[in-house]
Amino acid sequence: MELMPKLHEIQKELQYYTRFFQENKLYHSSKWTGELLLGLTQEEDLQQSQFAMQFIQKNTDYKYQFIREFVPEYNDIILVARNLFDLREFKKCASLLQNLIHKNESAMFLYYYSQYMYGELRKEEEMFENENSKTAINPELKLLERELSKLYNQKQLNQLNLYLYGLILKDTMRIREAREVFIQVLNQLPCFWSVWLELCKLLTEEDTLDELPNHWMKLFWSSNFNLEKFKNANCVEQFQTLLYYFRNSNFILNQIANAYYNNQEFELSLEWFERLLSIDPYRFESLDTYSNILYIKENQGELANLALQSFTNNKYVPETCCVVGNYYSLMNEHAKAINYFQRALKLDKDCLAAWTLMGHEYLEMKNVASAIQSYRNAVEIDPKDFRAWYGLGQTYALQGMNQYALYYFSRAVISRPKDARMWNAMAECYDKMDKKNESMKCYERANQCKDKEGIAIHQLAKLYDAVGKTDKALSAFEESLKRKDEEQIVDKELSESLLYLAKTFLRRGEKERAMQMAKRLYDFNGPERDEANLIMSQLNK
Repeated sequence: MELMPKLHEIQKELQYYTRFFQENKLYHSSKWTGELLLGLTQEEDLQQSQFAMQFIQKNTDYKYQFIREFVPEYNDIILVARNLFDLREFKKCASLLQNLIHKNESAMFLYYYSQYMYGELRKEEEMFENENSKTAINPELKLLERELSKLYNQKQLNQLNLYLYGLILKDTMRIREAREVFIQVLNQLPCFWSVWLELCKLLTEEDTLDELPNHWMKLFWSSNFNLEKFKNANCVEQFQTLLYYFRNSNFILNQIANAYYNNQEFELSLEWFERLLSIDPYRFESLDTYSNILYIKENQGELANLALQSFTNNKYVPETCCVVGNYYSLMNEHAKAINYFQRALKLDKDCLAAWTLMGHEYLEMKNVASAIQSYRNAVEIDPKDFRAWYGLGQTYALQGMNQYALYYFSRAVISRPKDARMWNAMAECYDKMDKKNESMKCYERANQCKDKEGIAIHQLAKLYDAVGKTDKALSAFEESLKRKDEEQIVDKELSESLLYLAKTFLRRGEKERAMQMAKRLYDFNGPERDEANLIMSQLNK
């Protein structure tokens, strides 16, 4: 781990950036640094944990000093313009600042930023008026790009105006240039979290990161980047290290909870979400993910409480609508669930969770066409989202269209190559198409990916048996039986494993082991008992 500054220096830096971003109307970044400031570990906390104190002392850069001081802007025109910006009178704000843009850097940023926000407002209005419009664009982009490009070439843009220029480059699909500009911003304002998030979207795992600032904020970005790329173990390890410095950071707790959720470790994820809500009971971010876990665990009471609490706190956010939708889905009221997912999409048309969950509901109602459309909308928003690709695959698989299902499952595998569920789905399609070799390869990959549901190993055993790979079949059935015993599961797969092993041991002359398996078959009603009687009669000859 890279060295961190002293806690006092981190505190000074976060205080500066919280006020700086707030003054310049960058509310999301100000909120992020402010909440991180409140989550900072206090000296009295360290007195209670000797290990934490020793860890911080060992990993502290005592030479690091933050020397900037925040100086508020007292220009009367700028003060009035900021009020107009808060009132969303963006055009009036820009008009008031027009004569100051070449005299004051704060005025220049607010002038161009208010025009950008006016364009965003117009774009939202157009999309609201025309619900079928998916191509609405910010009408101010061309003018802003022309003016800021000229100033950029003349090196007249400060760090905030560079950020705005980077946003415009990204919106006009000049990705490489946008990336370069964002890196320039971070080298001047390393605590600018919104810029780090933009880079998460623009960088890939293959990109070199040498140009990023050597600053402690890079640890947060690296951890978040690992979460975005589903490197969940790395993410948890890094964020748990940062918890020594930010003991009560709701951001870190949220990211760890999401990492465990991505890794299907739902019990652990639930624990971290509960800890998060004990610190921040009125939050709405990520509550949809928390509700997904309660839905999976069929915890109707807790999900009902969460839905009521979310609705009471803030019913006009997409996350609340998704929580309530999940509650109705668990109650098998799918029409009401769809209604709430549609509400979420009215509040945010790019709400990925709402499109995907709505696809699941349509599938439950056997409305295949609407399910496919919902999943396709999710894929258009984020082509890397495996859930939507997986949903499309399931939809086509249910229709018996295995070739189409294979394509969509393969896209899901590209997004989540270490997720056993994706490989299992592909294997099942190949099996239905009587392509046993391809099916075996997929199940083998699923087994290598630590298939938590145990589907792969049992299906592999049956396929090995079908193609005459007796030793592999025996080993796979034994592993499947061991798993069932450890999890205390009694089902058809258990009886299949016992029957195969009993017959195999009988054929090999291992009478004692064959008898053990046969006796266990008496626990089942039906043909299993007949098979057990047959095996026992052969053993008694």
